[in-house]
Formats: sequence, C-alpha cells, structure tokens
Amino acid sequence: MKKLIFAFLSCLMLGVAAPSFASTDGPAEFVRENAKQVLDLLKKDDGKNSRKIREQLEALVLPKFDFKRMTAFAVGKNWRVATPAQQTELTAQFQTLLTRVYASTMTRYKNAQIDVKQNAVLSPGGLEATVKTDVTLPNGSDKKPISVDYTLYHTQQGWRVYNVSVEGASLVTAYRNQFDTEVRSNGVDGLIRSLREKNAKLGSGA
Repeated sequence: MKKLIFAFLSCLMLGVAAPSFASTDGPAEFVRENAKQVLDLLKKDDGKNSRKIREQLEALVLPKFDFKRMTAFAVGKNWRVATPAQQTELTAQFQTLLTRVYASTMTRYKNAQIDVKQNAVLSPGGLEATVKTDVTLPNGSDKKPISVDYTLYHTQQGWRVYNVSVEGASLVTAYRNQFDTEVRSNGVDGLIRSLREKNAKLGSGA
C-alpha cells in the first residue's frame, strides 16, 4: 500500500496541475511543463499542509484525472455488470478515497527531483500514452531514483491521467485485486458500501 500511496502522490505532483494547455501539447510536455506549478504550490506557507493548500491543489489537479476510466480499470470485469448509477457512485467513492489518502501526506514530496523522459510511448492510434519518469526524494533514506510511469488518455479536453505505476506496480491493478474480492463476496453494492465506510473513517480522522 505504501507504493500505491506514493504512486498517486507522484501522479498528483508531476503531471496534472495545469489549468489549461494547448491541444497540440504532447503527453511528455504535459507532465514536464506542469510539474513546477504543483511543486511551487506545495512549498507555499513554508511547506505546511494547510487546508487552504490542500484545497488549492485539489482544484488544480483533480480535473486532470479521468477518474471514470481509472475506476473502470480498477473495478475490472465487474464494471460491466454495474448499473450506470452504481458506476457513478463507484467513481465518486474511489475519487474520494484516493484524494483523502494523499491529503495528509502530500507535502512530504515538495522537494522531489523529477526527470521526465524525452519522448512518450504512444499507442498505435495516438490516443493513449505512457510517460516515463525517474523521481528522487532528497529527504528519503534511499537516494536511488524511483521509476514512475504515467498512463494517459487523450480526450476532447486534452490529456487525462488514469493510471500510474511505480517500479512496475500498477495502482489500478492493485486495487482491482481488492475490489474483485469484495465484489465476489458482497456484490457491487458491497464494494460501494466498503468504499463509503473507508472514506468515512478517513474523513473523521482528517
């Protein structure tokens, strides 16, 4: 789970902070050019993790995720059997879960060093891309760069992130294993109930 938290935090910090960008921008440029905006925001108020900073960061980054696509991949085959209403609720609860997981720890990464690789790996149709980066945490015990790969999809609104992998460990795949177990035991409604309960606990402890 530590890798998963790092994955989402890294994704928030590196590539999804621009309020707008030209449609001609490639995914690697999208990641590279917007990293500074998020890191600068994290350093405000002397790096304090204030509610104001958290709200500003969320306003910048959350619109740059394709949470519906991310949730669909995380839920896997069970997504197809969920009703539209269940899909909407799953997406909302998964977004809330990821947001609350990172909210209390995000400022630990304000001094991260980021090396975005020059070219993204595009799918044959050009609608999906993988952007490879190396992330170094100066304050960490291990100074070796960590490989972080971002998977993006090009929509009418531009590039959106829907998955991130750390050292080959995929965020959505790891959650898919958890979600599949829950659905097999308690159905789609059981998964929704489980996510609501987790979010309630995280919310009360915030």
